[in-house]
Amino acid sequence: MKKLSLLFILSVMLISSAIAGEINYFTGTWAEVKAKAKAEHKYIFVDCYTDWCGWCKVMDKQTMPDAGVVGIMNDKFIATKIDMEKGEGISLAMKYHISGYPAFLFFDPEGQYVFQGFGYSEPKDFIKTLTDALDKSKQVSAPGYSNSLNVPYPDMLKKAYAGNGKRTYPKEEEVTAYLSKQKDLFSEANWAVMAQFHLNAKFEKFFFDNRAKYQKLYGRFSVQEKIDNIIGSNMQKAMKEKDETKFEAALKMIDKYVTDDAEGTKANYRISFYKETKNWSKCVTAVNNLIKTKGDADPNYINSLSWDMYEHCTDKAALKSAIEWMKTVIAKAPQYAYLDTYAALLSVAGDKKEAEEMAAKAIEVGKQAGEKTESTEQLLKKLKETK
Repeated sequence: MKKLSLLFILSVMLISSAIAGEINYFTGTWAEVKAKAKAEHKYIFVDCYTDWCGWCKVMDKQTMPDAGVVGIMNDKFIATKIDMEKGEGISLAMKYHISGYPAFLFFDPEGQYVFQGFGYSEPKDFIKTLTDALDKSKQVSAPGYSNSLNVPYPDMLKKAYAGNGKRTYPKEEEVTAYLSKQKDLFSEANWAVMAQFHLNAKFEKFFFDNRAKYQKLYGRFSVQEKIDNIIGSNMQKAMKEKDETKFEAALKMIDKYVTDDAEGTKANYRISFYKETKNWSKCVTAVNNLIKTKGDADPNYINSLSWDMYEHCTDKAALKSAIEWMKTVIAKAPQYAYLDTYAALLSVAGDKKEAEEMAAKAIEVGKQAGEKTESTEQLLKKLKETK
């Protein structure tokens, strides 16, 4: 009996240890999530995801199991995962204008929206997001949002938030016709329309003229996102037309309307513009300036840009810079995707020996992580055949 008891105790300890190493996600209705948070006086964390979101899956594998993330999450939050294309998730997505993933919503113990985060993050950066969400000085007040998920949204918004593959978006004329008939452009439903869809010049001006009121009602996150979308739209036009004058005009909008890291925002747009216009020399200069200013750059961003250069750039000097960026990235995070990009760059730069070594390493790391490595295997085969 004593031996059996000892085995039982050890089993319980092992189970407890396993549980302690995972986020305790609560499953239930939105009303049940809020009730639990209120009862335990904890903040609410909503992991907004979709089935097709690749970076959501990466975060689930690499960020969420981190001991620091698990510790603060289980101690301070009622955490829940909600598919934004199903059931109440669609209502939450419409209400808080979630259209890119991964995204994260935070609510205080009373169920009031106070913070928002988005995009893939490494553990240390995500822990900062969690601590910022708990910091009252960094939270937002957004009394314009009601406590109900049953907001009378127009059909055009509901169609835009249908399940993946079923979404349809209104034309600018439809949005204009709808808004022109509304008596209150500050209502929750109408703000959702203005925030999510492209506005004509009249309503865009109305938004900028009244952005302080919108921010007072709905918080800085949604208002800044709308500003970013408008600037981004202008940037897209400049890129499509390869018009540097329009591009510089859009940069001036950043100086006027972007309050958080305006210089960093302009640097990112410069990189995008020069990449799109295939001016790789200026693109490299902009990236190096960004790295010099920030002391580092997001590895996923660098990886994506470097892959674009691998596919489209023939400037040897520019490719050499991309190789140096990726060398720094893999030194810190030797993940399959990064190693694959590094090997590909080395191959087009003519360093076939190191390219072969890196491709082999990428395949090894990729298989260990359960990644599909066929494209890298093809690269390695090609490198060996051209010896």
